[in-house]
Amino acid sequence: MVRELDIARTAAGLVMGMRDFCDATLPYDGQDQPVTLLSLWGRGAWELQAELAQYAPLVLQLEAELWAVLQEGFPGMWHYEVVEALGWAIANWIIQHDGAPPSREWVITTLLQLAGKFFSRAPPADWPALRAVLLRYTANLPTVLLPA
Repeated sequence: MVRELDIARTAAGLVMGMRDFCDATLPYDGQDQPVTLLSLWGRGAWELQAELAQYAPLVLQLEAELWAVLQEGFPGMWHYEVVEALGWAIANWIIQHDGAPPSREWVITTLLQLAGKFFSRAPPADWPALRAVLLRYTANLPTVLLPA
């Protein structure tokens, strides 16, 4: 059962990944005034955090399923290398696409790629079971999730 505190921590991790973009002035062609993530986003910071936080239950569900395969875990490393990296990737998408949020499919694909890279350190004997978990999340996933 997913606890609310776990969802909140995951949402916070997503936002932590975005933080690098919040105060930075971004190079942006054709602009006389400084451009930031929030100015490109065009809505408030609360809405930007909500954009990221909506994915927290999905990230937490995937994490639980993957750790269940191994029956062990290193949640701190997962949060740094997957959760925060996903928050960073979503913020970067918004910047690269003039303030438009990514599609849910893009977020899921990016999450699965980050998770696959993270779990590629698992013993090779566990890769088929880990891959099966990852593949359950989308049929249109890139084929390179874990080494073959």
